[in-house]
Amino acid sequence: MALLEVKDLRTYFKTQEGTLKAVDGIDFSLEKGQAMGLAGESGCGKTTAALSIMKLLPANGYIAGGQINFMGQDMARVTGDKLRAIRWRDISIVFQGAMNALNPVKRVGDQIVEPILLHEKIDEEKAIRRVKELFELVGINPNRIREYPHEFSGGMRQRVMIAMALACRPRLVIADEPTTALDVMIQAQILQLLKNLQKELELAMIIISHDLSVLAETCDYLCIMYAGKIVERSTSTNVFANGQEPYTKGLINSVPRRDRAAGERLRSIPGQPPNVIDLPDCCPFYPRCDKAK
Repeated sequence: MALLEVKDLRTYFKTQEGTLKAVDGIDFSLEKGQAMGLAGESGCGKTTAALSIMKLLPANGYIAGGQINFMGQDMARVTGDKLRAIRWRDISIVFQGAMNALNPVKRVGDQIVEPILLHEKIDEEKAIRRVKELFELVGINPNRIREYPHEFSGGMRQRVMIAMALACRPRLVIADEPTTALDVMIQAQILQLLKNLQKELELAMIIISHDLSVLAETCDYLCIMYAGKIVERSTSTNVFANGQEPYTKGLINSVPRRDRAAGERLRSIPGQPPNVIDLPDCCPFYPRCDKAK
């Protein structure tokens, strides 16, 4: 049985212009210890899918249909104390933008101790000991647990967020754009860290990114999203070597690669993503597709 199985998930938002179908009938499954990538342009529904799994949607968002089966229960229908018990203990998330996700007036160690004390019956001394162990695990000096977020670099803050996500030893970790706004060297370090932790702790992971090269480094298989739908899914190797959808090929052609011929230019996808409030009756990629007839 899969650790996570998403069936026909539909997540909508109520807006002044109408109903925005951010996620419109997606399906995927994830086994224990497996890493899956969600790829696509900004606004395609990647983050909304993740927030739906965590039940962290904004006030105007709601799950309109489908199932999110996690460890034998439907997260789409779990509420209240039962939901709060699952978050961080069984599923955790590394939010996009570590500086904004951390409380600037609280020491980083205290922010990680808090979910441990909330979800586990251990005293503060043991919780602090675990935070130090987590800091060592993600490559931060344990003596820095009493420092504030502004005293850390961007890459170190991202490591703090990863330590926080691992605090209660969850089965599934969702990483939303984990390398955004980091320089290339730090990106490589964070990706290698995630890869090592996934294997060492046998974590299931969902990594969200618009950058296919990031996902190719860390994921077993990929789901390509466009306009709220998954348009292609396959192993990471197969997507790069034999992607079938024109949109997938467009994303791949826009990624810098070492095997490109000298002087060959990157090719961007023309046009803009569609308005998901008023999608066309045909394929939503039709206006931008070079194969359209």
